[in-house]
Amino acid sequence: MKVFSVHSRFPEKGVRATTTAPVVGLPLPLRQQRRRRKYVTGGPATQHVVQHVVVPRASSSYSASSSSKGKKATSSSSSSSSSSSQQRQQQQGLEHSRQQKSIKGCDVLVESLVREGVDVVFAYPGGASMEIHQALTRQEANITNVLCRHEQGEVFAAEGYAKVTGKVGVCIATSGPGATNLVTGIADAMLDSVPMVAITGQVPRRMIGTDAFQETPTVEITRPITKHNYLVMDIKDIPRVVSEAFYLAKSGRPGPVLIDIPKDVQQQMMSAHEIDTAFEPSKMLEYYSKRLPEPPTNGLLLDVARAIASAERPMLYVGGGCVDSADELARFVELTGIPVAQTLMGLGSFSEMHPLALQMLGMHGTIYANYAIDKCDLLLAFGVRFDDRVTGKVKDFAPNASIVHIDIDAAEIGKNKAVDYSVCADMKQSLQGLNRLFEEKQVEMNAEVLKKWTDDVLEQKEKKAMEYPQYEDAIAPQQAIKVLEEVTEGNAVISTGVGQHQMWAAQWYRFSKPRRWLTSGGLGSMGFGLPAALGAAAAFKAAGEKVTVVDIDGDGSFLMNVQELAAIKAEELDVKVMVINNQHLGMVVQWEDRFYKANRAHTYLGLKDKEWHKSEDELDIYPDFVKMSESYGIPAKRVVHKKDLRAAIEEMVNHDGPYLLDVMVPHIEHVLPMIPGGGGFKDTINDGDGSMFHEERKMDGL
Repeated sequence: MKVFSVHSRFPEKGVRATTTAPVVGLPLPLRQQRRRRKYVTGGPATQHVVQHVVVPRASSSYSASSSSKGKKATSSSSSSSSSSSQQRQQQQGLEHSRQQKSIKGCDVLVESLVREGVDVVFAYPGGASMEIHQALTRQEANITNVLCRHEQGEVFAAEGYAKVTGKVGVCIATSGPGATNLVTGIADAMLDSVPMVAITGQVPRRMIGTDAFQETPTVEITRPITKHNYLVMDIKDIPRVVSEAFYLAKSGRPGPVLIDIPKDVQQQMMSAHEIDTAFEPSKMLEYYSKRLPEPPTNGLLLDVARAIASAERPMLYVGGGCVDSADELARFVELTGIPVAQTLMGLGSFSEMHPLALQMLGMHGTIYANYAIDKCDLLLAFGVRFDDRVTGKVKDFAPNASIVHIDIDAAEIGKNKAVDYSVCADMKQSLQGLNRLFEEKQVEMNAEVLKKWTDDVLEQKEKKAMEYPQYEDAIAPQQAIKVLEEVTEGNAVISTGVGQHQMWAAQWYRFSKPRRWLTSGGLGSMGFGLPAALGAAAAFKAAGEKVTVVDIDGDGSFLMNVQELAAIKAEELDVKVMVINNQHLGMVVQWEDRFYKANRAHTYLGLKDKEWHKSEDELDIYPDFVKMSESYGIPAKRVVHKKDLRAAIEEMVNHDGPYLLDVMVPHIEHVLPMIPGGGGFKDTINDGDGSMFHEERKMDGL
């Protein structure tokens, strides 16, 4: 008998997969391995545990990210009161179990979730997961299931929950198509460093590898897009696996973990006297914790602090890794006086109301933020990964600067851009250490030199201020978002789909605190906005908090998960939807205008023989989102004229319960500024819209 390792195709990410099941003979192709495994393990009575383990992307630490990359391993309930409440739940659960002669695997699973402090799950039932749903009904006092209407909706909802709470989001699906419908959301969570545990049902053990009904190799499919994954083959391993999964999802650089559980394991019985042993702490957690980065040394931080103090034009480039270090970041800026630009994922880490806030940088960032990056002589890259939508042409990004990169994931440091100072550590601890050095006057900034730099940057901020076109009667999409910010006083939680509306929301809705911005950054998943808002609203409802949640969506993105209106209504979730409706796939249209001579290639979403932008007849608007929303029992309204905009938004925000507002906007409007893909700051575009390209097309006889 031999035990062998199967290596992934992605060695550059430090990913490997192993199986602990004994396999006879030489390694076989994956499909045959799975089939051979059935005969070796001996069917339902097997005591083997087949695990597929994905080691995190950071080779030096067992980590991945949470909504913030720089968060150190913490429990989901940090306060003493929530901790004691969780202990009481655990004791009640165990006592309930002891009163029974035995307990099913599905009940062990749900009890494990209760022990992790889970209060909300997003689960859609099916043949291979219905045992879990039966168990959830026996734990309704502790866990609420929000029934989304599609598995992609539930996985995005779990992300929304995780992003606003900082806790691990949980979604559950059946085998086969249920599991594959989670894939986009799992990949989204991996790229955006969102802590999540996805649980999938699987066909019974004896059927694995037989192409049974609704069988898919879920662990193999998700291996490259999870931080860690498991195929559980025995009931006794469920508590350990769940404990490890939650720890791994939220520690280091958080990310998604998948647990695949065959149906007969869910039905397997555990005797009462085995329960205490099964729930003993996992011995693996001590091993995992040792692989997390050590706190940064004082000497290393002192080198960084001296570089900061000696710089003439320092600049902060802040990403999602700083979301849980907002207080420390604010203190750092107070001590140093350095201007701040934020990535799409970092919005809210530093208040955009602060005078030194330059808002978002990158492809659609402000001109003054990109100017500061281009001119700085020291770039402080905190909790970022030098994404291509930020850097453009890498060699032209911060061309005159020395670079300090602090990130918890060692794999990110030096991956896309060479750096001069690197610190692989927790962001909060790093900022605390730097702040201490400046507070103790071990290092001091040169105020006179720094003032010249900040005066220059703030002058650019005033001269190159963001602006949008003023139409006589039509509504500019930027105006709709700006009015929403004014009406909500900047205190709403905002989710988006992907496209022009997403960029306009990032530009025009300013955030003063973290965990108020929910968007799909790395993967760019259309259809993210509505279910993410649903997940956020479910989190606030469970916590008894009243927070305005608004999905700013595009008509194309909204249609991709519009079915979740049913879940929002049925679950009585207070979600507002503001659709920025231009009847087109707006961002693709913008690129068609700029780079394809305005040739339309399947980007118009209305009826071919009726186009509202030409006829101005509201009957030509397609589809009718107002009627669609009302069919779900959710009140809705359409606004077409600028004079009616503010009143319509106020009505939406003040309505008690879910509401949809369909805002009609011109399809010729472009998101500006814009740095073309692969370009640099000098290539910035800041004028023009679709109309000028249509005129050029006519002149060319096209």
